[in-house]
Amino acid sequence: MEDRPVINRILISLVTALSFVAMSLSGIAAFIVPQGRVAFWTNWTFLGLSKTQWGNIHITTSVLFLIAGIWHTCYNWTPLMQYLRGIPGRMTASWRDLVIATLVTVFFTAGAVTKTPPLNYILNFNNWIKESWVKTPADDPPFGHAELLSLKGFCKKMYIDTGEALRELRQAGISVADENATVEQIARNNSLTPANVYQVIKKLERPETVGAMTTAPAAIPHSVLPSAVTGAQSARKEVKKNASPAVAATEPLRYTGDMVVEKFEGKGIGRKTLAAVCQELNLDCARIKQKLTAGQMAVKDDESLKDAATRLGVVPIELLKIILVGEPI
Repeated sequence: MEDRPVINRILISLVTALSFVAMSLSGIAAFIVPQGRVAFWTNWTFLGLSKTQWGNIHITTSVLFLIAGIWHTCYNWTPLMQYLRGIPGRMTASWRDLVIATLVTVFFTAGAVTKTPPLNYILNFNNWIKESWVKTPADDPPFGHAELLSLKGFCKKMYIDTGEALRELRQAGISVADENATVEQIARNNSLTPANVYQVIKKLERPETVGAMTTAPAAIPHSVLPSAVTGAQSARKEVKKNASPAVAATEPLRYTGDMVVEKFEGKGIGRKTLAAVCQELNLDCARIKQKLTAGQMAVKDDESLKDAATRLGVVPIELLKIILVGEPI
């Protein structure tokens, strides 16, 4: 048997190659994984591993590949230098290849930031794959990281009576320790997804718009109602005070900036196109486009709010404010 040190060229070469394979596989998982809010809401897995587990694998194998790559380069530094400058006539060709390789790498790196064609096609394809996991409204959580809230906190945010939710879940055969258990814990303990748990109690939701809720429900004290609702109630009182009784009685409740933030921020609205937003909220798309153009924020029908906001140098919620403020609820 050949007597050689434990750490040698063959070992380092194998570690470099295998860590590259593992890093590439985890990179593929990172490419196709849905957005975090969807992955955690639906308990998404790939080859039996969750989004978090694939992310951890990608980090650790990338570190291993980096260490092995540096070690491999040190082991082969002399042959590399000899290759570049040892043979007459080869040096010019080798440096040319090095320049080309560097330019290609810089192009792919900078192109990811600037979304330069054709790299933007790869990024668009990546977005399409991530969004394709949302096949039904139930796959999209009502707000970001909803699964991390306790049942009590989740019910409060969704205008559901916590006692009714507990009864409904237990009647459906779902074991719940108490109202302080998170939606994620309840789902995991019952081999369900957070989305499954929500679907059981979704029917208990009370209307969240003031137009359908003139007074706070008995189970939800007025003091805990979100600012969007109480602010809207103040807006309604102002309308009534400054208008004739006939007008005040028929004046529809309209969105304010605070109401837009309260209702839509953190709920993935940025991924939707302008046409989809208008259809979902029953808005006249042509009129909304005119409204945006007048505010120097022109958006195309098939352009997502996120892409449009990036192009215009704002955040998606600001575009949504321009779209909705003043519109009837």
